[in-house]
Amino acid sequence: MIRHDPFPLLLLLALLLPAVSCSDERMRNAFCESEEIRLMVGGDFPFVYDPATCQLAFSRDLRQFRAHTDNMSDFFSVTLSEVPSGIGQRVSGNLIWTTHKEVLTRKNLTLEVVRIEGDQIWLWSDSGRIGLTIRILE
Repeated sequence: MIRHDPFPLLLLLALLLPAVSCSDERMRNAFCESEEIRLMVGGDFPFVYDPATCQLAFSRDLRQFRAHTDNMSDFFSVTLSEVPSGIGQRVSGNLIWTTHKEVLTRKNLTLEVVRIEGDQIWLWSDSGRIGLTIRILE
């Protein structure tokens, strides 16, 4: 029986882990630089708010934010465990959004507040590589 030395494989894994981590951090930082209300999944943007053709809605009682086109063909909606109030805060949420082909959901998504500017909040999920910018409408 031939035995293989596991060291090269372990070394390769150890070297790749920081590269993945750096990539995720770069993705999060790039997401936070934009002022747009939008949803990012992976590296794609299934929804970007355009005030000429879209509407926003927020319910403090339901802890729910929605952005959708005027005809509601494209949208994203997130219902949170609590209304975010501070950077670093973690909240859980149920997210639903449209793509060109289907309606997708992610339940019990852990989201971290990574930026707050006025009534706008940037939320990020490391595990899902999902970012969303919401506006608290009062």
